[in-house]
Amino acid sequence: MAQFLLSVVAPDKLVVEESVASLIAPGTEGYFGVMAGHEPIIAALKPGLVEYADSTTNRHYIYVGGGFIEVKADRVTILADEAEKAVDVDLSQAEAHLEEARKALRGEDSKVDSSDAVMEVERAVSRIKAARVVR
Repeated sequence: MAQFLLSVVAPDKLVVEESVASLIAPGTEGYFGVMAGHEPIIAALKPGLVEYADSTTNRHYIYVGGGFIEVKADRVTILADEAEKAVDVDLSQAEAHLEEARKALRGEDSKVDSSDAVMEVERAVSRIKAARVVR
């Protein structure tokens, strides 16, 4: 099966750089798939899970908190606002962050700014999904 190089980069680290067979990404207009030889595109990403298959078709998952994806025929680069492998997501921390964001939405005292609360809920829910998909 044809492969391409996947690079997922967060502001503080390189999360993944490996040869993969396919991926599914959370675009702002919905999830979309990429395989080797895909037409070039640049798209915005929303918080969600990037799912990719390695050379042995094993599935792997990465939480991304939004960002951009650049697709070329032989390479995909994701520049994420935040990202981590699903196996590294701390479920209890993600659940606590979700509760803080919900407090802000309810107008209660919270560490989360009320103007950012909706996006923070979406990010926290995506991190929780990432943690649960690998457990």
